[in-house]
Amino acid sequence: MLLILAAAAIPHTVFASSQISLIVANQGIGPFQLGMSAGEIEVLRRAAPCEVQVSFAAGKVSRLETNCGGAFRTAEYVQVGIGPDRILWFYGRPDRVTTSDYANVRGEWLSYDAGIAFRVVYGDTRSSLIQAIAVFPGNGRLQIRQQPGPTPGTAPPVGIGE
Repeated sequence: MLLILAAAAIPHTVFASSQISLIVANQGIGPFQLGMSAGEIEVLRRAAPCEVQVSFAAGKVSRLETNCGGAFRTAEYVQVGIGPDRILWFYGRPDRVTTSDYANVRGEWLSYDAGIAFRVVYGDTRSSLIQAIAVFPGNGRLQIRQQPGPTPGTAPPVGIGE
């Protein structure tokens, strides 16, 4: 019984330690990490500030995805709800662009072989935003530009996959 109570207290400490948890390519979203078991994920979900979708392979986490802006972000301040300009500034051109249209909304997954992808949805010719961020096993390092990125509010690029 004591072990169960101690395990249930872990996520409160993890989430309480900082208001924003980092998304790291090829590793995880905050305390949700690739390779975890279903039991470990359920314990974390009880205290999570928002939903993280989880896929499993062979009983272990193989993919994580969040649609939550504000609670999770990369070290470069890329998060759900902002425009895609920071993605392209810091990580460069994606290794793959996959169409992801849904309910008459144009969307694309911008995927990097290092183990991270961003779903960008497009409104009119001047508006686009990151709708989801996914982390999965990658093969290689993400090349990150170290200079300061574009300031928030700058016009995002139009038609990334075009």
